[in-house]
Amino acid sequence: AVRPEDGSSMFRLAVQRLRAGQRAAAAAVASAAAGTAALAMQPLASSCEAADAKAADSRAADIRAANNSSRFVGIPLTSSTIANAAAKVAPATVNIVVTTPGVLATVQHGGSGFIVEESGTILTNSHVVRDALVRGRRAVMMVTLHDGITKLRGVVEYADILSDVAIVRVNPTGPLPTARLGSSTELRPGDFVMAMGAPAGLTNSVSLGIVSSIERTRSELGMRGSADGRDTTVYIQTDAAINAGNSGGPLINIYGEVVGVNSMKALGLEGIAFAIQIDEIKRVMRQLALHGRVLRPYLGLRFFELTPHLAANINERVNKEKARKARADRGVDQRAGAGDDQEDGWEGGKEGGAHDVLLPPTGLHVMHVAPDSPAQHAGVNVGDTIVGLRADQAEPAVSIASTKHLVDRLADHVGGQVELEVWRDGRPGHWLNIKVESMPS
Repeated sequence: AVRPEDGSSMFRLAVQRLRAGQRAAAAAVASAAAGTAALAMQPLASSCEAADAKAADSRAADIRAANNSSRFVGIPLTSSTIANAAAKVAPATVNIVVTTPGVLATVQHGGSGFIVEESGTILTNSHVVRDALVRGRRAVMMVTLHDGITKLRGVVEYADILSDVAIVRVNPTGPLPTARLGSSTELRPGDFVMAMGAPAGLTNSVSLGIVSSIERTRSELGMRGSADGRDTTVYIQTDAAINAGNSGGPLINIYGEVVGVNSMKALGLEGIAFAIQIDEIKRVMRQLALHGRVLRPYLGLRFFELTPHLAANINERVNKEKARKARADRGVDQRAGAGDDQEDGWEGGKEGGAHDVLLPPTGLHVMHVAPDSPAQHAGVNVGDTIVGLRADQAEPAVSIASTKHLVDRLADHVGGQVELEVWRDGRPGHWLNIKVESMPS
């Protein structure tokens, strides 16, 4: 084991080389320091100065990057960094078990959660407390604290099935330790994270991994899509072990801040698990606390998200069709095999004039407008592309490139009005005033 605190120069060199990405050389230097490979020191000694210089340059680059970007760049790791982070959140992590009397036997389901208010507010997944929601008073929910001894009766205060978030309330005799909520927007692929909870009922478990992706959509995971904006939840993908019983527990960073809520894993695959972003959880919690439910904006639209590649393909196909139609209208003979671009006289949009830009590179292309909906009353048409939104005349418009962008910006304006910018007939700049209604339950 390489221990930086031992003070040996060889050990310090090993750590430097580990940080510089030279694992093989570091292992050799560490073994030399331990006296198990004394001869290995001679060939390595000649490159010590170069390695020191390279490690110093690497650290300096990390520090420069840290000053210009995220606080997570260039953080030095020690043998206790991970343990210290876990120790900050462990006292606030709980085990939740819901017991329901059955016809033949008692049924138990459960998972994990973490305390967010010292008065007894606990955050978890709604699927962890599903039986309590369905069975009501027949189900008994017990929350076991970190000490493994203290058990408190819990009740579901709020729950939102779509976002898979639930708030559980317990009544402690004194203030409880709480977990600090961080921000998922600062995460980057490769950042260290830890999943905490009670997998298979094994309480106080911690597993270490990295962030594999910061934003996995429901469609990427093979779940029901969100074309109508009903559910725009995105997930953090991690290789930290998340198993049955981890659900509802905290996913934390090396600062001991909660950045996600453990939610699910890929069946039959190792190293692929998912957590709900904590920023999304915060938004849901605010809505639940204010309204008792999540107010999801409703416009009455179905659309698909444009990407530059998709928009370019659609524009090219439409322009080709226009060129074919123009040739036919002029009485040009259509030869056999006219599907070929050269025979069609297309040649990159030269036929019939310049290539028209019919769709923007990004935006939400409208496929359906519901009758008697806010969108219909505002004058949104099938074929329009939503590209911008302005909630206040005094504020600049913001670009809309995804369903989540739109829903997030509409969430605080349910019951009010906003302006949508739509791209229509190949041109931007059409502004429509639209009322934002609450989506029916």
